[in-house]
Amino acid sequence: MDSYPVDVTDETRKNCAELARLERPGVRLFEDRFDGDLKAYFEIRGLKEGKVKIEDGALRVTSTANAGRESGAGVSYWFGDRAQDRVYLRYRMKFAPDYDQGNLNHTGGGLSAVSGDNKWQGMGTAGQKPKGDDHLSSRFETWRDYGRHPSPGYLFCYVYWMDMRRDRDGNYWGNLLAPAERIVPKRGQWHWMEQMIGLNKPGEADGELAAWVDGRLYLHFKGFRWRSSPAVRLKRFGLDAYVHRAQQDNTVWFDDVVLSTGYVG
Repeated sequence: MDSYPVDVTDETRKNCAELARLERPGVRLFEDRFDGDLKAYFEIRGLKEGKVKIEDGALRVTSTANAGRESGAGVSYWFGDRAQDRVYLRYRMKFAPDYDQGNLNHTGGGLSAVSGDNKWQGMGTAGQKPKGDDHLSSRFETWRDYGRHPSPGYLFCYVYWMDMRRDRDGNYWGNLLAPAERIVPKRGQWHWMEQMIGLNKPGEADGELAAWVDGRLYLHFKGFRWRSSPAVRLKRFGLDAYVHRAQQDNTVWFDDVVLSTGYVG
């Protein structure tokens, strides 16, 4: 039977024991301060065009102007040989002072789980609902909500999984999960971002999703039936800038990336 997660953010913030459980440190699996090269990443989108580069000790990623058509760039990291059922992705992020995506973008850090050894599994499947034994993903990104919020928009998680809801147009676009209290990151300023996915036991709806902004719990959802097969495990993360209708160059910077089995902070 399908299940849908519930927002427990306020309850977790008030429950010291639950918050301590959620913020328990773990083992670091990967770190990058971008003071070297990008050889650790299996895919770098936009490197040859100069849309992705290390600049002043940070990763600079630009969605370039494209006459109102889609434009994106970014990097992907594979940790399939150390696959996890719970993982935390922490990084610093800064939007350029003039960042303005118009309305829709997929800019931020994302976590993905897949069932096999295909590093690209699940990519290019926008609008399609995962089956439960194949893949799932969540990106911590922003949305302007058709101009109701200033650029870059408020933070939320854009999520694909087996129990996601269908859009009114008939497709399965990523579901938007956000808390009641919403944050709009300030452009031109560094923010600490962290996202966690805790996978469910197959057959149970005991998975969870959480995110932090500048060290404070921002959202926490419980009750996910993320997967139907134990073969689906967390194996990939990405750092991206993607704008649906790129009228101008839009740049973001990432730094101090840490992948861990526990909270980084």
